[in-house]
Amino acid sequence: MKILTLHVDYINFKPLKKALKNVRDLTDKEKKGKKIKESLVVLTAVEKTDNVEESFKELVKNVEDVANQVKAQSIVLYPYAHLSNNLSSPDVAVAVLDKAGKELGKNFKVVSAPFGYYKEFELKIKGHPLSELSREIKTENEDKKIDTKSLLKSMGKNILDGSKLKENDHRILGRQMNLFSFHDVAPGMVFWHNNGLIIKKELIKFWRQEHEKAGYQEVSTPQIMDKKIWQISGHWEKYNKNNFLTKYEKRDFLIKPMNCPGGILIYKNSPKSYKDLPLKVGELGIVHRQELSGVLAGLFRVIQFTQDDAHIYCTEKQLETELKKVVNLTNSFYKKFGLKLDCIELSTRPEKRIGTDKLWDKSEKALENVLKKLKIKYKLNKGDGAFYGPKIDFHLKDSLNRTWQCGTVQLDFSMPERFELEYLNIQMVVCLHGFLLFRFGF
Repeated sequence: MKILTLHVDYINFKPLKKALKNVRDLTDKEKKGKKIKESLVVLTAVEKTDNVEESFKELVKNVEDVANQVKAQSIVLYPYAHLSNNLSSPDVAVAVLDKAGKELGKNFKVVSAPFGYYKEFELKIKGHPLSELSREIKTENEDKKIDTKSLLKSMGKNILDGSKLKENDHRILGRQMNLFSFHDVAPGMVFWHNNGLIIKKELIKFWRQEHEKAGYQEVSTPQIMDKKIWQISGHWEKYNKNNFLTKYEKRDFLIKPMNCPGGILIYKNSPKSYKDLPLKVGELGIVHRQELSGVLAGLFRVIQFTQDDAHIYCTEKQLETELKKVVNLTNSFYKKFGLKLDCIELSTRPEKRIGTDKLWDKSEKALENVLKKLKIKYKLNKGDGAFYGPKIDFHLKDSLNRTWQCGTVQLDFSMPERFELEYLNIQMVVCLHGFLLFRFGF
């Protein structure tokens, strides 16, 4: 079972027509739809491995956990098939949702959206760290139900269903040219074949050459790090529920979803002088981020990927100069590969953020100044910056005319303070203010 919980100010939904033949007819009142204020919406996909008795208990347990954390009084159970490609029979799904609704109704006001109908819905999600959470729910007996022979037979199969894809879709070409494949034993993680790995290695070689010419050092940091470092950076509080966790000797660890904290520890490992700045450091780090199976899309939306990060440590006086260099380097990569730039956005402070308004004013102004001095047309994307700083986002179009947010240049004044980054300026130790992060997003 998979769920996506959304803490909302309101949700409106209205059934349109039947998606399944053998579902009950709705009353006239139900056909008009409903509007529910201040609630926890639970988008739910019941899967083939779920059984009624065990699964409804686990669903209730997980929903109560989230509802109590966000202090929600109302719950909307919303059947949502797109969360899974391994759906159970409608009878099982209805039974699980009905029993869960009755049990949750003992402590909450529960509304159930009609099952088996196409529906339209509108909702407004709150902006706190727990407002959007996805979870995969497993029952204790699930592993016992696995048919070993069927599992071994399926392991060698590429799970791609190309029946609805266009001929020039990269997933079709990847299979035809024996470049890569995907398998359900590692959802959203690429199995690189020899042909594909040759291309990947050449891209990495070019990346290294260009960064070396631009004055970057290269580093590599661990994939698993202690909870403590993510608490300092702020990522633990904001993202830990949607990342991969593990334990070692009773300590909590996070499989890294980004490279920044590890790079910062390398900076802190030895004293730095003003002569060392700007210090430019690059990393091709393997990262993992949980995604719902329904949104995975070949190489465009994955769970494991290589993130080409660059971290630039600089003073405020050096800031705009370094920003210009980063923007120009990013554009040079896209031009080299003939990638079409759809638009550039300046993404500003979100509602939930760290750092003072004074620092946000300064950092947003610096990014805006650089875009204007480079005479770059941009759109203002209010409230969509990272929680630690504003950013410049590059949006590209693919061969199917779809738009993707790829490269991003982020300015962070908060992380250096949190990690107490310093440099020696003559006889004084000075707090490092400027910290730039950029990635191309290949």
